[in-house]
Amino acid sequence: MGARFLEQQKEVKIVFNDYSADSFALADALVSKVNLYKKTNVMEIYLDAKEHIAITEIQKFEKYAIKRFGLRDCKLKITTPHTDLSTTNNFVQSEWNDSIKFLSAKVPAVKAFMKDSKTNFNDDNIEVELNVKGKDILEKQRVDSYISDFLSDTYGKCYKVFFKDNENGDAQSKLKEENINIIKEFAKQAEDKARTVAANSGDVSKEVKEKKTRTASDNSNANKSDSNNSNGGNPPPIDDGDMPKKEEKPEDPTLIYGRNSKVDETCMQIADIGMDTSNLQIKGDIVNSPDPTELKKTGKFLFSFDVYDGTSTITCKIFALPEQKAIGKRLKPGTGVIVKGRAGYDNFAKEITVIANTVVECDPMPSTSRMDNSKEKRVELHMHTQMSQMDGVSSASDLIKRAMKWGMKSIAITDHGVVQSFPDAHHLLEGIGYDKTDFKVIYGVEGYLVPDKNSVVTKYKGQLLEGTTYCVFDLETTGVSYRTDKITEIGIIKYKDGEIIDKFESFVNPEKPIPMKVQEITNITDEMVKDAPTIEQILPKVMEFFGDSVLVAHNADFDTGFIRYNCQLQNIPFENTYLDTLQLAKELYPDFTKYKLGIIAEKLGIKVEVAHRALDDVETTVKVLSKMFEVLKEKKVKKLDEIDKVFEGQANFKKLKSYHVIILAKDYVGLKNLYKLISISNLDYFYKHPLIMKSILKKYSEGLIVGSACNQGELFQAILAGKDEE
Repeated sequence: MGARFLEQQKEVKIVFNDYSADSFALADALVSKVNLYKKTNVMEIYLDAKEHIAITEIQKFEKYAIKRFGLRDCKLKITTPHTDLSTTNNFVQSEWNDSIKFLSAKVPAVKAFMKDSKTNFNDDNIEVELNVKGKDILEKQRVDSYISDFLSDTYGKCYKVFFKDNENGDAQSKLKEENINIIKEFAKQAEDKARTVAANSGDVSKEVKEKKTRTASDNSNANKSDSNNSNGGNPPPIDDGDMPKKEEKPEDPTLIYGRNSKVDETCMQIADIGMDTSNLQIKGDIVNSPDPTELKKTGKFLFSFDVYDGTSTITCKIFALPEQKAIGKRLKPGTGVIVKGRAGYDNFAKEITVIANTVVECDPMPSTSRMDNSKEKRVELHMHTQMSQMDGVSSASDLIKRAMKWGMKSIAITDHGVVQSFPDAHHLLEGIGYDKTDFKVIYGVEGYLVPDKNSVVTKYKGQLLEGTTYCVFDLETTGVSYRTDKITEIGIIKYKDGEIIDKFESFVNPEKPIPMKVQEITNITDEMVKDAPTIEQILPKVMEFFGDSVLVAHNADFDTGFIRYNCQLQNIPFENTYLDTLQLAKELYPDFTKYKLGIIAEKLGIKVEVAHRALDDVETTVKVLSKMFEVLKEKKVKKLDEIDKVFEGQANFKKLKSYHVIILAKDYVGLKNLYKLISISNLDYFYKHPLIMKSILKKYSEGLIVGSACNQGELFQAILAGKDEE
């Protein structure tokens, strides 16, 4: 174990400066001690909190810590200011459902038996009334002690937890009946097995007893012969075949690995194995054939195989001696096994695995074939075969056969950027006979669509380049998501015909802690914004300052996304035209390798005083915009919509963002055009992927159906960016 006491206690927001807290209660809590248990890969963090920390915030932080530090588990131990028992009871009761949801992820029994449970408080005793009968199981697994420890760590009070079964309801009797049937089935299996073992052991015992009798008789005769022997006192030579041999125990044919084949009647479901599961027994089928790995330090052989039990799959490991290497021949896919061992977090595999101490062969699970029983069959229009790199493992013929078996009438093949599965699909249907099946294959592709250029100006309304009022603005935020993060500062400069005519600047209270990492970048602290107006108070003033001017920002989709989203929440219309200096820079300066505001300014000879403060960044943007307008005037640009037209066809496709797109051929003309798109994208526009330019797609669109694809599609990304329906 590694333990560290902090010489000077620091807040969570400082120690974990990349964590975005939702409440000041956690962000301002002091970290007093951190324990890291290396063997179990569990971290304990001791906090001194100034106020109560909500369960949802604790859950969020523990998930962050597990992912951030690669832990098996993380536990917060919180000390809060002294409160009376009644107040603490109210906290526990109000957050009980959140606590059950939190604990369910760690203890399977909580999820199974404590959902919708109710609590009754009697001083520091909590009676938990279960919705289903499970008191005995929960107590056997010491869940009451686990919950008591959790409540002590979270609320700083020691509670005694008691469970009470709910005896009412038809569901209870039905569950009891099912349990009785399961127990009877296990009892019958155990009885049959006991009879078999007893019969075998009886025969073996009889045989061993007879051999022992013969051996004793032979030894007695040999002694008599020795006493009468006159050959110098030396015993006569004995034939090896007459030597009594040590009886070996008969081998158990079901035992693959371990001392004996004795196993328990009940097995645990793999899906219920959690971080806190230790000794266990599972039953399932082997789904892969392991190759033994020789360990140089110990000389043992490692067998790693996966077991599936119908609920989930888990990796099991055997560390076998060299003389046990032959067990690999019995660990074959499809073999039914019962595995006893110890579950734990594997630091090498970065997942929970089972170290097996006993593996016994058993009957495999009954094979079941999955079927589609819906009356109206679906038509899958987005399917990847093994020709999709890192995205598919099955051949087109196998997928089509499965679709036919399920009663489907059609399916589309849409591999990433290629059409190499088309022949496989064609040969399958040709072999069956097109006249003998009504199944139809739709030939398509999931392409990488690239707009010929990203628009510099959005929502153009006839404005001229000169004589128009521009509001150059910048936002500082707590993060990158306009839905979950908040604005902390707004800076605006009103600009017209090369002159600054007005300024607006204000902090915004985000009503949540600013992550320390963000504070280091923006130099905006919680102290600076605590007395500032909220976004509900400041946004109407901002929109009044904007008026009908053209908005300008560097990476405008980001800033306008925050403005648009908050306007929607307050029912404020947002219809302004806006110009993106990032896209304009890519058009005007294609030789630049990077397009950060500071780098562009430096290359244009503009001195940057301070970065990542709203008004300072705005002043830099105004200077950059002024230089850009000079170039546009040289190119005879008079209207804002002419900016995009001037650079039409000149875009560098390697610097443009690509989106996924589904393209399906609806006839032979479309199939021919699809082949043309694939050829052009691979020969002329290949950059990391075969890219399809939007203008090329439009040119060869006859006979094609175009879809929006997945979450990487242009439509989905536009929704995420907060763009309006236009």
